[in-house]
Amino acid sequence: MADMPLHMNLSVAKPLLLPLALAGLFITPAQAQSLPKDYRDWSVNCSNIKTCTAISISGLNEMGIGTRPRGVAVDTEMGWLWVELEAGPSAKPKIIYSGLYDASQTSNKEGSLRIVGRDGRPLANGVFVLTAHESGASQLRGADVDRFIAVAKSGQAIVYSSGTSRTVQSFASLSGFVAALRAIEALQGRTGTVAAWVDVGKLARERVPPAPAAPRVNALGFTKLSSRTTVPKLVSDRRKAECDDSDRLDPGGQGIEGFNLGKGRTLWAIPCGAGAYNMWSKFYLQTNSTKLEPYRFSTPEPAADEEDANSLVNVSIEPETGQISAFSKGRGIGDCGSAETYTWDGTNFVLTSLIEMNACSGLMPDFWPVRIKTEMVAPIKSKR
Repeated sequence: MADMPLHMNLSVAKPLLLPLALAGLFITPAQAQSLPKDYRDWSVNCSNIKTCTAISISGLNEMGIGTRPRGVAVDTEMGWLWVELEAGPSAKPKIIYSGLYDASQTSNKEGSLRIVGRDGRPLANGVFVLTAHESGASQLRGADVDRFIAVAKSGQAIVYSSGTSRTVQSFASLSGFVAALRAIEALQGRTGTVAAWVDVGKLARERVPPAPAAPRVNALGFTKLSSRTTVPKLVSDRRKAECDDSDRLDPGGQGIEGFNLGKGRTLWAIPCGAGAYNMWSKFYLQTNSTKLEPYRFSTPEPAADEEDANSLVNVSIEPETGQISAFSKGRGIGDCGSAETYTWDGTNFVLTSLIEMNACSGLMPDFWPVRIKTEMVAPIKSKR
């Protein structure tokens, strides 16, 4: 998704988000961001560059929140509404809507949204035209954003009809909408300025801080060791000691992979266990023939279990780009969880990308909010 990337019912004994490392990797000040937080039927997620996304999470949510608007049939689908707002004084919200379980499915995306009150009737000035968005969802016209927010602050829900039809095909709750926007305004420094939409004040727009610059990371490629390389005994011993489930998942340790990071450093990836829809691997850094230490990856959250800090779930390794990616599914269909990418910069695997969706609401990863965004520089040739 170009403009917007967009509890848990885990069946494995591994955390959805891995704990913060005490060694091996750091988070720069520019990567500091607020934790995702729910406001009734809305969830707010802000990135390291203070781009914030508020998403209605009432659709198919396991927590059972959300109230069906009066007059809407019981078999009417729940939809999703996104409000994305970049930091800075001149930024303007983008509002996206989808009434489909898979928001990227091809369908007639043009239609209308109506903001309704407690009685199920549209509020004054509460009808809006939607246009097709390149993501597959629908988008509110930019000229209508201010009016939408002004009316939605008094609304109970939005209802969607495709084309020129008046038949309600999906809906989303507005319960918590105001609180979600208020939280975003506070984090971005809009409160009390004319650049706010909820807590509007008289302070000049220029009082709103500019958006932080995205961290810049120079990626460095590395090489995969040949499959004929003999796995050192200290690696196989560590597998035996720390991966009780590995024989079922990976008989004989045939899936162990080694990667030359340069300067005498080898990274070992050991398949360690699996559940119904998640598989995890442990990573170890070897710096000489006798020294093997867990390589601890970082996440934005404080440490929860240091023992698992060197684990990643559903791993994909791309030596040419210097990247290791992981995808922790919250449930089998993959509509909640987290997906992160670590990039080798010659010293550390830096957390360069993170998207996350806590609510299992049917949204696929292309629509999950971004928590970490980095300006990537193409890999340069490694000097061994």
